Amino acid sequence: MQTNATISTDGTSATLSLDGKTMKVSILNAPSGAAFSTSDAVRFTSDPTPAVADQANPGVSVLIIDLPAGTYSLQVLFNPQWSGMSSSDYVTPKAVALDSWTLTSHN
Repeated sequence: MQTNATISTDGTSATLSLDGKTMKVSILNAPSGAAFSTSDAVRFTSDPTPAVADQANPGVSVLIIDLPAGTYSLQVLFNPQWSGMSSSDYVTPKAVALDSWTLTSHN
């Protein structure tokens, strides 16, 4: 994901900070070898050259999930860190298979 936030990573967790606000991002039930990394928001050198040059993205970073080759079902949790709340106030939602999603499947 691209963001203007400052990103710090620690394996399967990342913290995004911007304007005094913080969001924690976690890979839930991460497969072996999964980890967050970051990069600048630029086209890869292996990408085709566009007909029109890309505009610069100053101050923009990309949060990346690195994975070994394979097939995965990933769950990524984004938790804004609201003032006045402690870590025990945050609840990880239950996992629901995609083919079981409904408007109330979070219950």
